[in-house]
Parts: sequence; C-alpha cells; structure tokens
Amino acid sequence: MLEKITIRNFLRLSEFHLSNVGNINLIIGENDTGKTGVLRLLYAASKSLEIVSRSRYATTKSPLFKNTFSEKLDTVFQPRVTTGIGSLVTKGSKEKLSLELTFSTVDGLKPHLVASFTESARTTVADVNEHLELADASFNALFIPAKEVLTAFRAIRFTRDPNDLLGFDDTYLDLINSLDVPTGRGDYAQALKRVNTALEELFSGEIRQTEKEERFVFFKGKQEFPMALTAEGIKKIGILTTLIRNRQLHKGTILFLDEPETALHPKAIRALMGMLVNLAEAGVQIFLTSHNYFVAKQLVICAQQNPKLSMQCCSLVPQATDGLVQPMFSDLRDGLPANPIVDAALEMFDQEIAAALSK
Repeated sequence: MLEKITIRNFLRLSEFHLSNVGNINLIIGENDTGKTGVLRLLYAASKSLEIVSRSRYATTKSPLFKNTFSEKLDTVFQPRVTTGIGSLVTKGSKEKLSLELTFSTVDGLKPHLVASFTESARTTVADVNEHLELADASFNALFIPAKEVLTAFRAIRFTRDPNDLLGFDDTYLDLINSLDVPTGRGDYAQALKRVNTALEELFSGEIRQTEKEERFVFFKGKQEFPMALTAEGIKKIGILTTLIRNRQLHKGTILFLDEPETALHPKAIRALMGMLVNLAEAGVQIFLTSHNYFVAKQLVICAQQNPKLSMQCCSLVPQATDGLVQPMFSDLRDGLPANPIVDAALEMFDQEIAAALSK
C-alpha cells in the first residue's frame, strides 16, 4: 500500500502532499485539473516497483529501478518525442518534478522511493534512490482506464506488440496482460469471492475467458454474447470479476480506477462503490477519479458506515491567479467538501427553483 505521497511541479500541480493515504482515495475536480495525471504517475511508480521486485524473485539480477521507471513513465504518458518526459514538469517552473513515495507491503517491507527530473529530461529520470528496498512477491499494481478494454483486446495488443504505435498507452497494455492470465483452479480469498459474486449478480451473468479468437464472452443464463453486443457497463464490471478470478486482484494490490462509473446506471454505481469498500476490507488499496455525484455521495455514506476504513478525498481546485491547481484534502467520514460536483448540482437546483417561481 501507499502510505505517504509527495509530488512537486507535476503538470499544473505545484505540490501534492498526503501523509495519511487512505484505504480508498477519491480524486475529484474539473476537467484538465490533473486527476488522471496523478493516477497515472502513482501507477507508473507502483508498477515499476512491482516489475523490479518480481524480477528479483525470478532471477539473480534485477533491472535498475531508474531504467524501469523511466520507461514506464514514457509508455504510460506517451509524451511527444521532441519533449519527452520533461513535458510532465510544470511549465515555467525552474524546479524539478520530484516524487517521494512510501509504500508498505503485506510482508512488512517499507520501500521508499525518491525520484526527480527537469524539463530537459527526454527518456530518463535523472535522480532515483537506486537502493530502495523492494516489495514482496505479492505486491502488484493494476490500472483500469475509463474506456473498457475487452472489446478492443486484440487491437490493443496488435497496436503495441509488435508495432509499438501510439494510441493505447501502458495502462491499457498492462491491463490486458493481467486479464489474459487464465483463471486457475482452487479457491481464492473468501472476501474476494463475495465481491465477485455480488458484481456478477448486478447483471445476472458473467464474463468468461475463452480459447476462441474472441478472448472474452458474456454468459447470461444459457446464452452467450460476444463483447461487441455486450453493454459497456457489464464489460466494466467484467474486468473486475476477471481480475478477481484469475487472482491478479488480491490482498496487497494497489488498484487505480479512472472514472469507474462510466456507462453505469446510478443504481449500479452505488452498488459498485459498496463493492469497492468490500475490496478495501479485503486488503486492496484503491485510488479513483470521478466527476460523478453518485460516486462521491455513496463513498461518503460508505465512509460513515465503515469508520474503521480510511477514506480520503482530494479535490483539485484551479487557481485564478496563476493557473495552477491546489489540492484540498478531507476525510470522507466528515462528508463531501466544497467541490465542483456539488456546485453543479446546487446550480441546477437553483435554476429549477427559479424556473418554478417564474411561472
């Protein structure tokens, strides 16, 4: 899990510091405030730690974290060749983009990452503490983008491997590689089994892996449906159930979700938030972005119903003076802070009242 986060001079964020990272962490804000960017940066670092750590258990020599992290930043953000990863540094800043992360793993290890680079960086992170403690073998990171990947499964792989074309970044490629792991025999954690069952009951069916040309199909009753004819919401839920069944999503996983409510009905959104809470109770740490009132409000309700879980909210607020973004942190157990989602809802309510009074 991530315990502490400090980010400086990243895109429009001059500083992002969270010393009490939650079991669930919601990031909200207007468009172009950097929500997905923060998610991708944290994922790139976490995934790099996973890759280097796992290689240590598989071979006697691990790749350098600096090289792995540099490559992951490039393939996750896909910056222009002319600017490279230096384009992630806050424009006009004379300071480096710096990142400091403290992790804790299931086995009690405490990897501490410190890294930085300037606007002139193209393909390599300049400074990294190469001797950071690595994670245990169970540590992993998963990123689920806003767009579902099951329909485009083969296209994503063809685009990136062997052609290495721009379009689908590593959040997509890494996810389909995790989804492509066969469902193994044997049991998995009871808490995750309950989440899986509840997710499948949302749509009275299940996504199954196949050995056919189309890698996934949707089964409902005795009928089989191809991905192209399956509703977007079902496919989004199916990604989570597949990752649980093939044991890629487990205790010790850091799960990043970019707008998970996309294509879901409000009733399903509320149910999904409850299941994310169940995942957190099973030892999965969650970071998610959203513009949706039902997501934010349901997480507040869940936080108040589950006071033992830490649920944090970060609202990214653009500043009129310099165009930078200021993060505002709060505990969801205390309710929703002032934010654009609530502001938009109140504005509609005021307009509705005004229209009613004018009749």
